[in-house]
Amino acid sequence: MRPKYVWLLFAACLLSAVHAGNVTWAEHTVKVDPIDSAGIAQLIKTSDEGVIVAMAAWCLPCREELPVLVKMYDKYKGRGLKMVGISLDPGGPAAIKPILDRAHVNFPVYWAGEKVLYDLRIQAIPLLLLIKNGSIIERILGQIPEAFLDKKLNDLLK
Repeated sequence: MRPKYVWLLFAACLLSAVHAGNVTWAEHTVKVDPIDSAGIAQLIKTSDEGVIVAMAAWCLPCREELPVLVKMYDKYKGRGLKMVGISLDPGGPAAIKPILDRAHVNFPVYWAGEKVLYDLRIQAIPLLLLIKNGSIIERILGQIPEAFLDKKLNDLLK
């Protein structure tokens, strides 16, 4: 078979698969891996300057805050900021994943479920844990304005 016909056959198969719905074009997707309390403790311990975001799919303020977090991460990652999301959804990673994809989250997100609530002393969400030199230096509870977060992150990275 000549190379020209091989390419035509390949193109015909590809078009058939796309038309049948068997192939989807790549979209922005976030991988959500499981993590336990020990893993979160390790993230904190090894972070010079970072933020851990405790969130859940059912939490409207968490969802509303995601675009601001993405914007701040983009702004400060070049200065060394590490940002990690922790999903507390009881339904597993599948609950938060579509929300992260829609918000184009570009920082790592892990699923811990409800089991880490006690270990991290989480009483409400959203919750930001500001980390400096391997220790939590501040806990910011609730949805916060962009300007406030911008100032906090700028101060953290000084």
